[in-house]
Amino acid sequence: MSTFLQRLHRDERGLISPLILFLAIGLAYMIVWILNTGQLVADKQRTQNTADAAALVQAEWGARYLNVMAMNNIGSAQATVVAATSVAYGVTLAELAVRSGVIAAKLVEYSATDGFGPAPLFAPYCPTWGKIPLIGGFIQAACTGFQVFRGIGAARAAAYVLSAMEDYRPIPTPIHPDSVAGKATDIIAAMDAMNDYLVKSFPERVATEGLHLVKANDADHLVYHPPCKKAGGCRSSQEGQGGDLPVDNGALEKAVAYQEFCDAMQAGSRGVAIGPVSVAVRTGFSDRGYAMNKGPQSAGGIDNRPIRDFVNDIGETDTELPFFYIWYEAFGPAYYTKVPFSAILEQFAPKKKVSIFGFEVDITDVFIDVATFAMEDLLGIDLGVINPFQLPIDVPPRYEDEQTAKENDFTRKFDTFWTAVCRGGSLPFVGKILADPYWLKGRPVYAIDPFTANLMSDRLTDYRTLAIVSRQPRARLQTQLFKDKTASAYAVAESWIHNPTAFDLYTQDWLAMLVPASHMNRATAVSATIKRSPAARSFQNLTAALDRGGDDAWKAVNTH
Repeated sequence: MSTFLQRLHRDERGLISPLILFLAIGLAYMIVWILNTGQLVADKQRTQNTADAAALVQAEWGARYLNVMAMNNIGSAQATVVAATSVAYGVTLAELAVRSGVIAAKLVEYSATDGFGPAPLFAPYCPTWGKIPLIGGFIQAACTGFQVFRGIGAARAAAYVLSAMEDYRPIPTPIHPDSVAGKATDIIAAMDAMNDYLVKSFPERVATEGLHLVKANDADHLVYHPPCKKAGGCRSSQEGQGGDLPVDNGALEKAVAYQEFCDAMQAGSRGVAIGPVSVAVRTGFSDRGYAMNKGPQSAGGIDNRPIRDFVNDIGETDTELPFFYIWYEAFGPAYYTKVPFSAILEQFAPKKKVSIFGFEVDITDVFIDVATFAMEDLLGIDLGVINPFQLPIDVPPRYEDEQTAKENDFTRKFDTFWTAVCRGGSLPFVGKILADPYWLKGRPVYAIDPFTANLMSDRLTDYRTLAIVSRQPRARLQTQLFKDKTASAYAVAESWIHNPTAFDLYTQDWLAMLVPASHMNRATAVSATIKRSPAARSFQNLTAALDRGGDDAWKAVNTH
């Protein structure tokens, strides 16, 4: 026995086996620890990437929605101008139709009625002349023929109205219920409805996209700060609701937004350059082909003329209204008209131009000028129209105001309607049908000019959003005995919606970018937002750290 023990004592085989066993166990745990640490770092990095992406989701959708609203506002501006112009043109035509109809009825009455006209004229109607022996029939025929001649103006006006209504359809009629004004107002209503939908749907849209991204990246929960408000489309009970779209629609903001809307229709894009510094507002109009400081109202014609002048020309009111006016100034009053004979000739005499020494001369105008000078200036005779059969066509239906090519009933109605549009947001005969634009949040209410509109564009916190993401630890390589006690991984990222071109809702250049997490400098407010979220339990460790440290807590959390 003693010999066996001595031999065993001297036998060194397997001496290091226990040591190797203990070292192998330690090495295995070290490898597991290294792998766990690497996976932990990878998890936090993935969580941070998720937060960055979630922040960009909010900003990308915000920029996209603001660009759509800018496009809608420009479309509404163009449609509003079309609506106002169409209503002015259509009402002008309708009134002309009424005037010509009343005149035609009067002329029929003069041609077919016995008796005498109204006092103090006491002139006989046409059939009365037929009672005179021998020559009465001739006089009656002449009287009736003259009334027919007087009806040329009314007949031409009626034909013009029918043709214009058929060609342009400016306002609804029983024959054509569809009209340009109706389509324009439908466009305005659609643009307003789309803008309202964008504002209301934004928080839920961001929540849907943000949570989808979080789940796709194997994270757990998402909170946005600042939170959305309960008004509009915000559902505080739903996780991930993105902050509100940065626009306002209070009473004051609506009033100011509509005034800018009117300024945009008239002035379009505006820019100011002082040396190397250049600022602008509403650049979307210049992008659509309008000259600087010109909008749909002041340059809405095909040739960039003011739309009033363009329609006055193309719609031929510059020709038809002066013709109707001069015709019934000459052949409307009783017996004698004070319309100068030269004006009648200028309106109705055919134009004849000849070339004299290489210059084109209108001999009709020369004849009128010579005749007018001879008769009126030298002889003192005021030529007019005198006719015993000229029973009066009263005012109305004749126009009281002078009708010329540049200033007539249509241009006056357009100016009146446009004033009503920009003062009250409504059109006579139609009511309130015009746009209801939004105002950019945080923008000064007086900021319609380039300087004040751009003054605050780079310093507005309303356009920055913080995304906070959590991710619970997943199973790793350690044994059940050393179950992972690591807290959830948290990550934050902040995005910014900005417009480098012009700070307004008419410039489609809104962009999204990541910026330093400045909202974390107000950690108390961030913690309050997280606590109100349905996912608050997943962020308990984070909110506890933020609450302990106050607004300076992020420095400590950042080393977590």
